[in-house]
Amino acid sequence: MTFKHQKLGKTKLNISKVGLGGAAFMHHSNSKNAKEVINAAIKEGINYIDTSPWYRRSEALLGEVLPHISRNKYVISSKCGRKFSDDILEWFDFSYDSIRDSINMSIQKLGCKYLDICFCHDIEFAPTVEILLSESLPAMQEAKNSGKIK
Repeated sequence: MTFKHQKLGKTKLNISKVGLGGAAFMHHSNSKNAKEVINAAIKEGINYIDTSPWYRRSEALLGEVLPHISRNKYVISSKCGRKFSDDILEWFDFSYDSIRDSINMSIQKLGCKYLDICFCHDIEFAPTVEILLSESLPAMQEAKNSGKIK
């Protein structure tokens, strides 16, 4: 089975209609099986992969596999603003520095040079809309301007 692709909105991205969600690897303890799933998805034409720092081990697992796959074979998205921490008060941080650091850390863990797409994760938990407008979005725009987000 080969999955169909379509253009994503007004972007130049051509993505599979079915994506591989990184949340599936959140608690995955068997990296061999996870690698097999990722490789099989790519082989079958699933080129859209979504992950997040919130998905704990997901980015690191993907980072073990993706550097061995040609970068033009997949579209990767991650998220910022929400992260896993033992302290519930640290789960959401939409500050400029946190967004910038989250994007950089995701790129590092994934073993790629850039993210194709980046989402602010669970913005309904931002303390104010103002922080999204004055800090989160400018940090994301800076990452885009520097080539870290396409």
